[in-house]
Formats: sequence, structure tokens, C-alpha cells
Amino acid sequence: MDATQALRHYFGYESFRGEQERVIRASLRGRDVVAVLPTGAGKSVCFQIPAVVRRGLTVVVSPLVSLIEDQVSGARRRGIAAFGWTQTTPRTRVTAALNAAGRRELDLLYLSPERLSLDGVCERLAELGLSALAVDEAHCISQWGFSFRPSYLGLRTARERLGWPPTAALTATATWRVRRDIERALRLRNTVRILASGNRPNLRWEVRRVQSPGEAWGLIERAVTSSREPAIVYARTRKRSARLALELTRRGVSAGVYHARLPHDRRQVTQERFLSGALRVVCATTAFGMGIDHPGVRLVAHLGAPESLEEYVQEAGRAGRDGAPAGCLLADISSRRRRPWRPGRQDPGGKSPDAAELERRAGMRSYVETRGCRREAIARYFGERTPRCTGCDNCFPGEPGPRRA
Repeated sequence: MDATQALRHYFGYESFRGEQERVIRASLRGRDVVAVLPTGAGKSVCFQIPAVVRRGLTVVVSPLVSLIEDQVSGARRRGIAAFGWTQTTPRTRVTAALNAAGRRELDLLYLSPERLSLDGVCERLAELGLSALAVDEAHCISQWGFSFRPSYLGLRTARERLGWPPTAALTATATWRVRRDIERALRLRNTVRILASGNRPNLRWEVRRVQSPGEAWGLIERAVTSSREPAIVYARTRKRSARLALELTRRGVSAGVYHARLPHDRRQVTQERFLSGALRVVCATTAFGMGIDHPGVRLVAHLGAPESLEEYVQEAGRAGRDGAPAGCLLADISSRRRRPWRPGRQDPGGKSPDAAELERRAGMRSYVETRGCRREAIARYFGERTPRCTGCDNCFPGEPGPRRA
């Protein structure tokens, strides 16, 4: 079975989208690949298709349990043999999965960088004859590796222990510096770089500057209640997410809450109800951010600006994955105190992570404060050509939400 046949068999599509085929062909040739593809471009296809064509084990490094669960569930629905190895996975199930991999009956094994770094894990996987390694949401190497998730910087050692398998690193958001961090941290060789424009013409970008959390709450409530379409609201804390979900429920909106501290079964139910339409709105922290594949989300609203433009674009990119008009609304609380920066370690490229973090924060503030085109501000930050604006509040003033996308 070749790549196109696998796409038709497992996904039901006749042809690849965008740069998917280039990524897949390079991977099947055994090349190391860095691919920057826009949100909603189907990045998982880029490592799932090679996995089923090769018929050997592909290990996928993923940052969040919720993302692992979502990807494994989706792969299994399509008939792809996939397994997620997380902290709560029973040892008996792990043993059974690894035995299946040894018999070439497992295509994809998802796990976190922390799990991969545990003693003996790489050695056991290497014994199975690993075919490839994929790093999903690879921007996390640069964004988190220098602070609270140093295991991301240990992926170079992991690759060596795994026998230097062909590696694909995929993300939707990466500046030139982040791409450099990814290549150096993974020690990629003779890399194929596939960089697609991140511009999403169907999205309308809007920022509203407010003076207090109460004003921000009111703005987002009005945006959500003025429509009956699916929406995601991101808040910076679990408490704010829960409170907003409660307030929306009181107003007759079917809203749920999602964050990392909730029990796994409750998070799973919330995600399933949202995807099925039983819930119209999910109020979430970043735990809900990556990998949620609901094509019909018409509004993504943020209660307060994230720390970086990468983070914001990743989360806002949950909107409009079906290609229809959708809105990205940011309620920026001008009076909110910024979290103090704590010095970290030096990155693989020799650049101070203090400066790198400040650069990311400056990009976010530039987007919020610009009086020019917001689409242009995003493109400029990621080093892309400036697209023609098809919808932002500065170029096309209007009400919050996706009306003018």
C-alpha cells in the first residue's frame, strides 16, 4: 500500500492537502523533516500515513495527555493500530502493546518526552526495531524545554538511544529561532524543511482592550450568547474557566469546563459532549489547546492575552477548521499585572532564554497594541510574507465574533 492508497483507505480522501504529501514523501525516504503547517492542516496525517505504509513502529512524542488520548482515539476509529502510554496506563496494557509492536501489530505509540526519558524505555523501544520518530507540537521544545519541561531538551539523547531513527518534527507555529531550536535540540541531519504559510483567510482577528476582568467577562459573555454556534473560551486559570462556564450555564448556554486538574473521565466526557454538539461552549485552560479537532468551532475567545503569540495562534487556530468564517476574539485586560520573568538556562543555539522569552512576550504585546493589520502583525512575527487582509478589527471594524470574517 502506497501513501495515496493509505490516505484513501484510512482517511477516505482522494488527495492530500497543502504540503502533506511533501512531508510524507520526505519521511518515507528516510529524511529528517521539520514541517510548519497551519492549524487545521492535518499534521497528524503527516506521520500516521508513513507509519501504516512502513508497517513498523512509529513513536510519537506529544506534550499533553489530552492530545495523546484524542490522537489515539482518532487513529483507532480509522483502523490504525495506536496506543497511548501515559502515567495512568496499567503496566499490563503497556506490556501487551510493546509485545504487539514486536510482532509488527502496532503502528503508533504515543507518549510524553518525560515517559521517553525514563530508564530503559528507549532501549526497550530500540529492541523493537523502531521505524521512525515524530515530535508533534514541536514548538514545545523551544517554548517549554528551557523551563518546566527539560525532558524536551533530552530528546537528542533519546534519538541516539533509539538508534537515530528518521524524525519528523511538526508544528503550526514556529519562528526562525524556534525552528533552529528544534533542529539543534533533536540534532537533525540533512533536514528537509517544509514551511507553509500560517495564514488562515477565513479567520477574523479582533482585540478589545478592557480595564478590568469584569469588563472582559461581559464582553466575552455577549460574544458567546449572541450566537448559537460552537465556541471555545480560554482563560488563564482553572478558577476563571470554571466561573465563566457557570455564568454561561446560568444564562442558558450549554457550557462545560476543561482543565488539567479535572479527573480524566470527566475531561473525556466534556470533550466528547463538545464534539457531539451536546455542549456548545467549552471554557478551558491550555490543557484543551492542542489537538482538539472540532471543525465547526465558530468563535475562540481569550479572557486575557497568553504569554506568547505562538501560544495565542495555536489556541485561536481551533476556530474555523472547516474553512467557514470564524472569529478569534481577545479581551486584553490592560490593568493585569504581568507574570515576572525568572531566569532560566541557555538554549542549544547559545541565545539566552531570557531574551527569547522576552521576544515572545514582545510579539504578543505588539499584536495586541498594533493599530495596523493584525493579520500582518502575525505574519511579520513568524517571518512570513504579508497576506492580504480578509478580516481583522483594524482593517474591517465591526462587532465581536465571526460575522465579518
